[in-house]
Amino acid sequence: MQLRDLSDVLAAPGPFVTVHVGAESAVEQAADRYELAWKAVLQRLEQDGVPAPVREAIAAAKGSHDEGAARLVVASLPEARVVLAEAVSTRPASDVVEVAPLPDLLALVSDLSVQVPHVVVHTDRTGADVEAFFDTAQVAQEITVKGRTLHLKKVQGGGWAHQRYQHRAENQWRENAKEIRETVVQLAEQVGAELIVGVGDERELTFVQEGLGQPWDTRWVEVPGGRGQDGSESLVQQRVRDALSLHTAAESLQLLADYAQERGQAKRACDGLVDVVEALRKAQVQTLLLTTDADQHSTLWFGEDPSQLGTSRADVEALGATSPQEGPLLTVLLRAALATGADVSLVPHQSEQSPQSGLGALLRYADSAADSDV
Repeated sequence: MQLRDLSDVLAAPGPFVTVHVGAESAVEQAADRYELAWKAVLQRLEQDGVPAPVREAIAAAKGSHDEGAARLVVASLPEARVVLAEAVSTRPASDVVEVAPLPDLLALVSDLSVQVPHVVVHTDRTGADVEAFFDTAQVAQEITVKGRTLHLKKVQGGGWAHQRYQHRAENQWRENAKEIRETVVQLAEQVGAELIVGVGDERELTFVQEGLGQPWDTRWVEVPGGRGQDGSESLVQQRVRDALSLHTAAESLQLLADYAQERGQAKRACDGLVDVVEALRKAQVQTLLLTTDADQHSTLWFGEDPSQLGTSRADVEALGATSPQEGPLLTVLLRAALATGADVSLVPHQSEQSPQSGLGALLRYADSAADSDV
């Protein structure tokens, strides 16, 4: 799943049932514990008056205990169907079961905001295994490239025969690299890769990288490891995760630097709830910035259209809403951002460049001087 897919979830009719259940796989009787937790969830839903068809749909989407740290399920009450069922990395302090006008998606947004679409290419001189990922866990597509190999009689080192063999071998490696490179670009385009990670034979990786054009050549990194199943797979996977973490950190720092620059020039950035709400109303937000200490307890009012949001019922009614409702502040902001095609990023609050109020936005365009003076 990608962040933009959540707009379909938020477009479903409410109210919503949100269930966020923790899971453990490294404990005794993990499966039984998970089943008991879900049994308690379904009992709570019954006590809260949630209709049986909705409870049945939610139960069918509970997944299993070994799919992640927790399970997030969201159902639309009017449609009696599950609109979201995903494993998430954040385990709640206690299992969450709630019925509200909007779903609580913060745990999933936290995961998706640091998701790095990427390609991993494991090479040797006979070919490559190329994997494409939307995130760090699930392979979206995998292609094995079987390159040609040279079966030549071994010759003694030195002399024209050895040089001829080396020349032919290098030509063959380059041909293999061309086929690998074409596969890498194909998968990178499919997932919108932000990073291409090379693992394996250094010479073959060099040949693969040499022919990459923009923008893929600037997204190439290498980590130590091999292609073979020699027991080092977990170590290679950790090195890939480390490379993705470094990329995410660098992207976050660059985003904050851009935000600080635009805010300092008072052009294409805003800070604070009032200004962010105003920008979302105008579909002006390019990237909504939430800090790690953003207010998770306050509420906002919202209307039928995602652009109808404000700090009071009167504000939203003035925008044309006929049935204003109150919902969690961050969820209302998220709904408006996704509906207008904005990105959402979680950034550390400790940085001096972070939004000082926990909320900020990079804007698609700057207000005119006349607008700023109003």
